[in-house]
Amino acid sequence: MKVYCPYCRKEVEYEIEKRDIKEFRGIKINTYENVAVCKECHQDLYINEIENKNNKRIYELYREKADIVKPQDIIDLRNKYNISQRELTAILGFGKMTINRYERGGVPTKSQSDYIKLLIENNDKFIEKVKEALEKANINEKTYEKIMSQKIETNSILKNVRNVFKNCINMKLNRKPDIYNGYKEFDLELVENIISYIASKVTNLTITSMNKYLWFIDSLSFNQRGISITGLTYEHEKFGPTIIEKEYNDISFISDKYSKEYYENENGTTTKIISNKNFDLSQLRDEEIEIIDTIIKILKNKSVTEISELSHREEGWKKTKRFEKIPFDYAMNLNIIK
Repeated sequence: MKVYCPYCRKEVEYEIEKRDIKEFRGIKINTYENVAVCKECHQDLYINEIENKNNKRIYELYREKADIVKPQDIIDLRNKYNISQRELTAILGFGKMTINRYERGGVPTKSQSDYIKLLIENNDKFIEKVKEALEKANINEKTYEKIMSQKIETNSILKNVRNVFKNCINMKLNRKPDIYNGYKEFDLELVENIISYIASKVTNLTITSMNKYLWFIDSLSFNQRGISITGLTYEHEKFGPTIIEKEYNDISFISDKYSKEYYENENGTTTKIISNKNFDLSQLRDEEIEIIDTIIKILKNKSVTEISELSHREEGWKKTKRFEKIPFDYAMNLNIIK
């Protein structure tokens, strides 16, 4: 096959040269690209079909390595609120063809990708941007009302889903009072309020550390009063005591008293619990709140790793095996308060 060579100013034959691509936009991808080279002048030639295949290969690897938002994610966001590319562009404040380009496979910068992902994952943040766009007259009232009507419908669906999850959690965690739940019946609503309260006081509350906060709170309560506060049952896991059957994942999802935010670090994705500050501790006695505050004071300035290490020093973790339920009688010798 011949193509036009701008250097030779005529149609020429070409050969394909395979070249290594070590990185793209500062991210190591370790792939290759095919380059058409003129057989006569040995200059690189641009052939649209070859370049498109190179870009597709490079972009896919870059998206995976840098955790870049996918075209379908943006399309799903538009479909969720029944808005056009033009309307989403106006809400985000991007250039006119930006969303169109990204949905066709163009790759956003890391900062733009993180911004879009935040709005995809956090409905409230997206609605904030919609309100700002209306105030700045970037969108009209018709677009605003359309999005808000979809938000109401989405919230209704989310409420139904949360109720299903709550029923499942209660079925799994409700048990007669015994040594494994600190002789206290499980109270999901109370747990939600305590988590929201902890998150209002702790800026680095992750799902992993949330387990430890709750376990230390219940252990200290059992140590001082012979009964836990939440009625949760915990088991021995690699990084310390956790709520049995990984129910902490469902518990972190079901409440309107807190939300989750996702952050990237060198170890992957970290999920933080953010308080909506609408907790209600009226069910708790003063001494129970004092116990919660004591654990918060001890742990709030410690990293997730440090908190896990503290839990590993306790007999409840040291004297049980992986996946075994942890009885509360070990809490009678609690090292964290020594």
